[in-house]
Amino acid sequence: MELYQHFRPEERPMIDALTDKVRQAETQYSPVLTYFLDPRGQYILKVIVGSFPDLNCHFYGGPHCERRRAIIAPDYFEPMANDFDLSLIDIAYPEKFVSIKHQHVLGTLMSLGIEREQIGDIIVGERLQFVLTNQIKSYIMMELTQIKGATVKLNTLSIENMIESKEQWQMHNATVSALRLDVVIKEMIRKSRGIAQTLIQRKRVKVNHSIVESVDFQLAEGDVISIQGYGRAKITEIGERTKKDKLRLAYQTLFK
Repeated sequence: MELYQHFRPEERPMIDALTDKVRQAETQYSPVLTYFLDPRGQYILKVIVGSFPDLNCHFYGGPHCERRRAIIAPDYFEPMANDFDLSLIDIAYPEKFVSIKHQHVLGTLMSLGIEREQIGDIIVGERLQFVLTNQIKSYIMMELTQIKGATVKLNTLSIENMIESKEQWQMHNATVSALRLDVVIKEMIRKSRGIAQTLIQRKRVKVNHSIVESVDFQLAEGDVISIQGYGRAKITEIGERTKKDKLRLAYQTLFK
């Protein structure tokens, strides 16, 4: 498949799954809803849909979101928010006695056997919220009773009541010699390449939620990088090469 050459080998299962969704929309000439996609998955879907002139893709995961579901549909279809089949859950917990963060919510949900693709953004702001598919809402409302040892109460809100995270992403522009994981992490954390390689080899780096141990792993636009001890980063744009043959790179960081 010619499409594969534009992406990494490990992305083939996602490409196949999304291509099946696109072909389903084309064959049935009706809207098809995907699971939650991270920025990289959204980029891949846009590229796939770009090869189908009669189809569009629409993304939504809430008013302020990173992870979004997609509707692949013919030109005639204009989706509404409820077409994305989302639920917003608000978490009430004893804030004076326990501090619950993003990783605590995600870890608890995973422990309940929930697949990551069923969960959208987890928002830490003046309140604690997360987005999920309607398909698993009843199960979560019944089973999620504690986080980090604290009793929690869940309330369902309209998706329009999604708060904005108080986490502030920082924008950066840089030039790099290559898109190798160790080279880019060196730039992001402002440390030596040796330190970047050690972090990778010790399984402290994830790309799109999967541990990557190859220092020469090639990053791409839309990748989300988690660096243990530092925080998260996103590749937002890969530009052209400079006169010195370096690549222009735009990225965001959410570091501690």
